[in-house]
Amino acid sequence: MEMIAAKDSTQLRTTPIGRVAMRQRDTRIGLLIAAHGLMSEAGFDATTIQEITERADVAFGSFYNYFDSKHAIAAQALDCVIDNLGQRNDLVTTALAEKDPVRIVANSVRLVAREMLANPMWHWWIRRPDLVVNRMRQGFRPYGHRDFERAAQAGEFELVRGNLDLAWSQLIWLLAGGVKDILDGVRAADTESYVTEAVLRVLGVPVAKAAQAISHELPSYPDLPIDFSFASR
Repeated sequence: MEMIAAKDSTQLRTTPIGRVAMRQRDTRIGLLIAAHGLMSEAGFDATTIQEITERADVAFGSFYNYFDSKHAIAAQALDCVIDNLGQRNDLVTTALAEKDPVRIVANSVRLVAREMLANPMWHWWIRRPDLVVNRMRQGFRPYGHRDFERAAQAGEFELVRGNLDLAWSQLIWLLAGGVKDILDGVRAADTESYVTEAVLRVLGVPVAKAAQAISHELPSYPDLPIDFSFASR
């Protein structure tokens, strides 16, 4: 009987902890959703922690139980968005029944560039290439590395000494720099396809093939809700 009682009392102790953890998880996700929504509307600089907590219906002081700063929550929200874009790029590839590894990479780069330019949430990050490259390089890696490897194995990319990591890093730097040029007005607003063509050329894709890979119209991204629990895993 004592053993049963002890077991029962353990269950009584652990059940509330589980509920607290669930509540904390929901609050964290709510704050991320609010931050993403506000920063997508007005950008990073114009969004305040007070606005985030008000939209999430969370006490202002509670914010710091979950995030150290506005930058920290923005970074977590961006990680969720990057993972979502990686998944949506896969959906585009499936919808187009695309098999050409060069065109798959080109589509992904163009779609991500378009999203970066269209959503104000990205603009603060784009103007800080060292920060955004680190998050993109890591966040897109599961998707981009796979596509890069397929293209390299097919002989479509000429990698320096076969170094896939180096080529992957260079692609992200070129993408971030090209998008920053457009955002800063150095390049025309509709040149994301040419940025992509330049990236392909750097990777050793022949002139004609690179031009052909960016010659078609891209579809809009399919709908896929952002998983704001991603950053909590």
